[in-house]
Amino acid sequence: MVEIELLVRLKIPDVTALTAANSLRRRMGYSEALQRLRRADYYQLGLNVATVDEALALAKELAEETNLFVNPNKHVYELRLPGQAAPESAGATHEVEVLITDPNDGSAQGALTALHGRLAYGDRVATLTKGVLWLMGLRAPDREAAKALAEQMAVTKRIDEGLLMNPHFQECVVR
Repeated sequence: MVEIELLVRLKIPDVTALTAANSLRRRMGYSEALQRLRRADYYQLGLNVATVDEALALAKELAEETNLFVNPNKHVYELRLPGQAAPESAGATHEVEVLITDPNDGSAQGALTALHGRLAYGDRVATLTKGVLWLMGLRAPDREAAKALAEQMAVTKRIDEGLLMNPHFQECVVR
């Protein structure tokens, strides 16, 4: 099995990301640290194929030929291998990703059922994980400090700490 990440973003400005960035900067005191904030719908596909090239071709077909992941009128997408994060920026700005998932969200299972059934992909798609990927450009002394800052911004602990994730029902991975 080969795993592929599918990131789906809006073609137009993402008002959810803009609002979150505004709140983090103006109301929560991260105006110096937060340089950029973007958001993408995240899908991790476990594909029953022999090679990475076959996996990328199948993932591209799923993105372009089904209506489960991408609406070409409003989305752009990117395929990548897991762990293939955004490149580091120059200077003191570090790129950090925060993946937020909801283990009780049944929409990934619904999409997987559709792929197995009515879309006739059979067992070629073995697993599907869905989440929201926040891409942060953070000013910090080093990468570890940037990751700690990203977690502080993401995980809600109090009214003035954390915004992007509710720890009572969601899970978070900072990378």
